Amino acid sequence: MKLLLDIGNSSVNWALEQGGQLTIDGVFSYDKNNFDKNLQKNLSFLQIPTKILVANVAGNKVFADLEYWVNQRWQLKCWQPSVSAKFNQLKNSYNNTQEMGIDRWLAMVAAWEEHKTALCVVGCGTALTIDSIDSQGNHLGGYIVPGIELMQQALIMKTESINVSTNKHVSIAYAQGTQTAINNGAFFATTAMIDRVVMNLSDQLKTSPKCIIFGGMAELIGRLLKNKFQHESNLVLYGLLIVHKAYQ
Repeated sequence: MKLLLDIGNSSVNWALEQGGQLTIDGVFSYDKNNFDKNLQKNLSFLQIPTKILVANVAGNKVFADLEYWVNQRWQLKCWQPSVSAKFNQLKNSYNNTQEMGIDRWLAMVAAWEEHKTALCVVGCGTALTIDSIDSQGNHLGGYIVPGIELMQQALIMKTESINVSTNKHVSIAYAQGTQTAINNGAFFATTAMIDRVVMNLSDQLKTSPKCIIFGGMAELIGRLLKNKFQHESNLVLYGLLIVHKAYQ
């Protein structure tokens, strides 16, 4: 039994793998200053795994805290991959692959290995990421912009005259109040960008790409998109499993 961890900037997605399938999964928010306590609260009930696979974009301190907790509890070490120039037919467009977040790369690996066609892969977490891949597996490049919550918080924090709380009401309708305008504006900006990327990619490739969406806000954002997106809740974890298997 393997324990798979996708450590993002504010939450951890985890799953147990047996026989190539994810059997149990979950998600929890965490505080970087008390990461060991968050692990103890959310993962201490698990039986000892055979291996622990990690995709981490939260920095070295979080990974060090994880390794210490894992060693103290199970006397195990963590395995983590790095972003590479290619994986099978999938080719990374970045000259410096280490600039790319491992979660983006693993999501593309998982999506490509499953579909092997032109793809638009969208991650909806603290940041919104969009990556385009052609039918030969060439990563054409991508975009990174603030996610829904960051967009809302930045506007409130940097604008003195706006003093409202944020919410996650899923709508892009005209608003008749500031709070609703901030909420709906963030969703409109996000969905408009995603749909525009899909439109541009379709025009460039002369075919409609397979569209995949993942991350904590994926289900909410997906409801508003004009293009049909397939929601994959554990896309990064599947990519982590695929890469680990290839290097064993």
